[in-house]
Amino acid sequence: MTYKKLIAAAFLGWLGTYSQTQAQILNDSTKAIYGSATTKVIYEADIFKGNLTSTRIDTALTNLPNNRFWYYDSTLQQNLGNTGTASQPLFWRMPTQLGNRLGKNAFDPYAVNPATIEYYDTKSPFTFLHYLQGGLGDQIFRAKHTRNVSANWNVGIGYERLGAERQFGTIGSGLDGLVSHYGFQAFTHYASKNERYRLMANYSLSSHEQIELGGIRPERGEPIDSLFEYKEEPAWLQQATSDEKRNSFHATQWYKLLGPGLQLYHTLDVNTQNNDYTDKALPYDTVGSGDPKVQTLKFYPRAQLDGTRTYDDSYFRQIENTFGVMGSGRLFVYRAYAKRRDGSYKVTAEGVKRIPRPDLQDSLAYYVKEEKRTIADNFIGGEAQFRLKNDIYVTTDGEFQIGGGDYRLNAQARYKYLTFRQTRSSYSPTLVQRVYISNHFQWSHDFENIQANQTAATLEAGYRNHYLNAQLQFTNLRNYVYYQDSLRKDRADWATPAQTSGNTNLVQASVRYKFSVKSFVFDNNVYYNQVTGQEVIRMPEWYVQSRVYVQGPAFKKAIYVQAGVEMNWHSDYYADGYMPVTQQFHLQNDFLVTRYPTLDVFLSADIKTVNLFLKLSHLNNVISDWEQGYFTTPYYVANPFTFNLGLQWNFYD
Repeated sequence: MTYKKLIAAAFLGWLGTYSQTQAQILNDSTKAIYGSATTKVIYEADIFKGNLTSTRIDTALTNLPNNRFWYYDSTLQQNLGNTGTASQPLFWRMPTQLGNRLGKNAFDPYAVNPATIEYYDTKSPFTFLHYLQGGLGDQIFRAKHTRNVSANWNVGIGYERLGAERQFGTIGSGLDGLVSHYGFQAFTHYASKNERYRLMANYSLSSHEQIELGGIRPERGEPIDSLFEYKEEPAWLQQATSDEKRNSFHATQWYKLLGPGLQLYHTLDVNTQNNDYTDKALPYDTVGSGDPKVQTLKFYPRAQLDGTRTYDDSYFRQIENTFGVMGSGRLFVYRAYAKRRDGSYKVTAEGVKRIPRPDLQDSLAYYVKEEKRTIADNFIGGEAQFRLKNDIYVTTDGEFQIGGGDYRLNAQARYKYLTFRQTRSSYSPTLVQRVYISNHFQWSHDFENIQANQTAATLEAGYRNHYLNAQLQFTNLRNYVYYQDSLRKDRADWATPAQTSGNTNLVQASVRYKFSVKSFVFDNNVYYNQVTGQEVIRMPEWYVQSRVYVQGPAFKKAIYVQAGVEMNWHSDYYADGYMPVTQQFHLQNDFLVTRYPTLDVFLSADIKTVNLFLKLSHLNNVISDWEQGYFTTPYYVANPFTFNLGLQWNFYD
């Protein structure tokens, strides 16, 4: 029996007997004055909805072992198989920002969203520590400290680190780093004593570096199902790196003219995002045996400026000011605003070419290609909601670009358990889709706006120990912009953007059903996706996520425990490939990501102010001899079996 199976057997044995274990626990008769009940959180979106009531911080165990909730975006994602790697949403989502937007979003889940950051109201200093350690060299650390300077003023700071090691294309001990991320946040929430003036502001920065491997490089004729030697599998790229740095400042201030019914507000956003791509050793193969030997470039479609190395940069800057009026009452909420966005987008590519000179030493010529676009967008918009109760309301909202073709119109109505929504939008392709320069790619497109019409319905109901959430939406897309498939590798437009001339229709549905019987809980999610017309969006037709666990007090009620199993499975589909040069996922038609279930076993515990979990991930990799592994993205294998440990600790003094 291998050491992995021994770990799995020991963990399962402990899991099966923990509830029968007795321990001598010392009673703590001292009652804590401060805790989760005195530490409140509020969001900027709550203020815009007229809700000034803060809520208790979340100390629940339920999502603690789920890796979707280790990042800022908890939706299902397609990544490169490891912690912190480039990713995109597994299911298509409509963009929420109109006008000029960058379009480099591969590392979005690991960067804080300034508009959704948490603000606090604490009766005592509050410190939060979160640490996760994986058995394959991946780890996440987060720390946050916040306190009230006065009854109506709170300040705080946060820090985070994330790291991971490569599972294929390894170099050696201490040299196998794959991802290195750090981030910092500072935030404050202030309200005047009479609450006529309120300010929410935050500053954040992040640095995310990923060693680019390009995926596994198979031998000629080697079948896909044999690429699970992990450490022994070679990678396409040896010295390639993506480096992204973000800085953002976000502040919103409100002033009540006539109480909550008439308020003025201003929002300022200042954002920068710099992306570098470097490869110091372009991959070549030797073709033929003649003299001189012919070197053929591999992986990349071409080398335009430099045949030995690549150094590409993109720079994005924007400043956005929003001025508006808003108000709320018992039956209504409204808002109207004008927005101005200024900025710039620049892409550069550097290269060196050797120029032969007769009877003289060859000279080197340095090339720099550059393209730049300026941003000057103007918008007007607003929203209104009429509500009889929290579950009976009608909402409308819209935004229009002045002097441009972008707009969004949305209407939503809810009556008790049912919600209906209709959205119509016209939005610009991203800046990256329109203009790009690299050692390996170059394009300039004048694409038309993408047109989207979406109809959606939601049923949400709970009865005793049962909960049901069912969603169905239909989306029609015209002029959709996508990155072309890998069957075009022999053409100049492989992995470059293109626009459809027809319609793409999406049917997306999901059902979540959860019920509990005493200490037993069954939580099941099923997703369905269908694409017709121009099939330029790839999603698994079926995706299933099921969790079964028991929960309850243990050790004479000294701790609260959850223990169970989670299974994830999706149907076969041609998942998008990944091009590290542009940080974009693109269509491909020759690599089928096959159906594969993953089984995780976990044990979580709540011990006063400490939450912790132990987890065996991808357990079926060691308990079943025929389960070698699986791919998340073509030629990127997911992590094999691993043991994970997580700790979350709150301090209230």
